[in-house]
Amino acid sequence: MDTFESIDWLFVDDGSTDRTREIIEDYLHSSSTGRSFMLSLDKNVGKGDAIREGWIRSGMKGYDSLGFIDADGAFNKTDLEQVLDAYSTHVEDGDFKAIWTSRVALAGRSIERKSSRHYIGRIVATALGWGGHQIPYDTQCGLKIFKTDNNFESVIQRSFETRWLFEMEILIKYRQVTGTPLKVWEVPLDFWNDVPGSKITRKESFRILGELLKIKRLQKEK
Repeated sequence: MDTFESIDWLFVDDGSTDRTREIIEDYLHSSSTGRSFMLSLDKNVGKGDAIREGWIRSGMKGYDSLGFIDADGAFNKTDLEQVLDAYSTHVEDGDFKAIWTSRVALAGRSIERKSSRHYIGRIVATALGWGGHQIPYDTQCGLKIFKTDNNFESVIQRSFETRWLFEMEILIKYRQVTGTPLKVWEVPLDFWNDVPGSKITRKESFRILGELLKIKRLQKEK
């Protein structure tokens, strides 16, 4: 049995002005699985709310799990299979509520990241961990799966305040809703390679700083 047979794929076009929609439509027309769909947003709302719109419009109550994967091709099939196995073991048959992936350059792995992205990620993680807050090692890795329940649905009803750190908003809002942390099992990837042309501009650096301050404020709210 194919590992991916039971997965429904929803491709979200976040108001792209290039050929994204055309490429997705071509793929859907050529796909024989019948389990792939597209959501095309009228305007760019940012990664976090694009994912949120996809979750909500997919009809959440019809699924016991929802996840997302970046469309830049940085993940390979074996890592996705590993993540699905971890979900089965630690969420479906365990007491964790989500599977997150992390890019850790362990021996035997092929993890190639731009130094700027790695150091920014570590600075953000360190800052968000101040005050005793426990957070996963890699909050920005773009492959995650969540168990859907009433608490998760409640968390994503409101638009995210951030684009780059929306996963942190999920953690914070989940704790505010339930009074307990969202239990995350982190899976280290075997492969990662930054996509050519992907870089953090000065403007994005200032945005990340602003979002970091928003997250620190949210952490202080009850």
